[in-house]
Amino acid sequence: MNELFQALSPELCEELSLYEEQSVFPAGTKLIRQDIFPEDLIIICQGTVEISVLVGSRLMPLDKAGAGKVLALLPILAGTLPEIEATTLEECIVARIPRERFLQVLQAHPEMYFAISRVLSTALNTAERFLREIPRAGSREN
Repeated sequence: MNELFQALSPELCEELSLYEEQSVFPAGTKLIRQDIFPEDLIIICQGTVEISVLVGSRLMPLDKAGAGKVLALLPILAGTLPEIEATTLEECIVARIPRERFLQVLQAHPEMYFAISRVLSTALNTAERFLREIPRAGSREN
């Protein structure tokens, strides 16, 4: 079960599952790009993806994610471009829920926001750990 569905009722999971389409992507496929608005909520069913962020002019790995990870949630909710890139590290099976369908279900079931906040909170914690590990610009060893 994915990280979003874990906190939803079985009925809501079933409703969202009606709109899922599964696809297989080879290693090296960009599932999310910073310059392209995501048309689908992405759920990793099998395989591993690398999540990267742009730091200066360089793309840096932030995390690796596997089965159960939900991607593109914040850009879909906020209507903004993603701040991450996600690239498959191996062949991956991915479920996609079209953005419009996801937003329709969310509008009909605002209780989903509690589950969404848990997923986004986990992503925020990952970003915070990453930021603490980046060497500060201008720092020098003594």
